[in-house]
Amino acid sequence: MNLFLEIPKLNRHFPFRCFTNQGDTLVYPHWHKEIEIIYVTKGTLQLGINDEPVQMRQGEIQFINGGEVHFFLASPDSERAVIQFDLQLFQEVLAWSGEDIALRDVFTQMAHSSLEWPEETASRMRKLIEDIFRENAERGPAWGYRLKARVFDMFALIVREVPSDPHAADPRISEDALNRSRDTLGKLERIFNYVESHYREPISLGEVADYMGFSPYYFTKLFKRNTGMTFIEFLNEYRLNKAKWLLLNEETSMAEVAESAGFGSVKTFHHLFKESTGVSPLRYRRTIFGNNTTRM
Repeated sequence: MNLFLEIPKLNRHFPFRCFTNQGDTLVYPHWHKEIEIIYVTKGTLQLGINDEPVQMRQGEIQFINGGEVHFFLASPDSERAVIQFDLQLFQEVLAWSGEDIALRDVFTQMAHSSLEWPEETASRMRKLIEDIFRENAERGPAWGYRLKARVFDMFALIVREVPSDPHAADPRISEDALNRSRDTLGKLERIFNYVESHYREPISLGEVADYMGFSPYYFTKLFKRNTGMTFIEFLNEYRLNKAKWLLLNEETSMAEVAESAGFGSVKTFHHLFKESTGVSPLRYRRTIFGNNTTRM
């Protein structure tokens, strides 16, 4: 299990952190005991939670419970705000107020996607998340008090206004179910690692299935069910992300970019790139650097 365990570096006096992530990087399957909030601030995000693929669009919010295995596919031109916190953050106030609220139950039984909330509730949650990030970035007078106040406002909003998920599982997470989920995500991690090591070479679905010890049929179903895309779609997207990096960071020709990113020909590279982005690789580079760039 340690293979997937992430231990966020949280302040022991205030076990909370927030940060932003660009979506062009693949994040391997992992889990942690802290609650995680994902708020898409730009583009479309592809992720997986346990055995379910999830697609999020700009403005959407997703809660991920402690112990849930999750990963992020490379989602070009996207950005997400991430908040992580430990449940002990709220324990002291609950003990002081005398309220009988089971923290784990609150986050297990809530509807985790903002698509299932009233729009007014989702709007208020977005505002709170944005306030949290602003206070954390600006760090004006008494910023710590204001940030902590916004976090507690967020918890109160969840308790009072976020609806329950009618299909929520028993709060006592089944260890067997969790182990099965981690086993599945472990298989995906091996696939991701294989692609990362061999994307410059010709890769067929059959070769990767054989590497995993699966039949092509089982491999195809496993990958599509857990990522929401076919393996070839994933491989092409991975290579396109590598090509974008090369276009913006290396003074290389289109032929060299295509070869370095693992495409069999410049023609294939050009076709897939334009299909994905709407522009040619050369125009993509010029859009960033201008028409006067000396890059080839």
